[in-house]
Amino acid sequence: MRRSPLLARALDAPGGVDATDERILESALEQFTLVGIRRTSGDDIARRVGMNRTTLYRRMGTKDDIVRAAMMHETRRVLARLDDELSALDDATEQVLHSFVFAVSALRSHPLLRQLLTADRDDTLAWVTVHAGPVVDMATAFLADLIGENPGTHQDPGTAHATAAILVRFVQSLVLTPTGAPDLTTDEQLRHFADQHIRPLITRK
Repeated sequence: MRRSPLLARALDAPGGVDATDERILESALEQFTLVGIRRTSGDDIARRVGMNRTTLYRRMGTKDDIVRAAMMHETRRVLARLDDELSALDDATEQVLHSFVFAVSALRSHPLLRQLLTADRDDTLAWVTVHAGPVVDMATAFLADLIGENPGTHQDPGTAHATAAILVRFVQSLVLTPTGAPDLTTDEQLRHFADQHIRPLITRK
């Protein structure tokens, strides 16, 4: 898969993820989907991986550390899909607009997120809002770089970062509160909204 420089930072885990770490994170995500985050214990994850709990915690840290790492792992997977789609677009503005439509659509229909919100709504909402800072920072940094590369704007780094943060927070709101204004139910509506309202925001001088 092509790796864009803009997404390299987001897609590469700090310190790298080896095969065992990946197996642990995948097992954690599977267990979260089955019974929710709150009802998942270290023993549950360790049993799925085939190691004892002491080894699991020594390798990965606390349960909260595992949850955080698993969420980031899944975020990287979504970003990798986005990276594939952006490779077909040369214009930076179009890449930002497509990123907006992709993010809202992909997260609304994401099987894991939907299941987690059903199985363990309270804890899941906490992890995608109160504890979502690292994911928000990752997405904001990516969009800020993309906006900064746009030849149609002269936004300084601070303005580009603020614009990106607004978009990321807006995506988060649309995903978690799908009803109410604005009505952006379909991809067509999302794209029209992006053309009418987000394009001017990211091309302003």
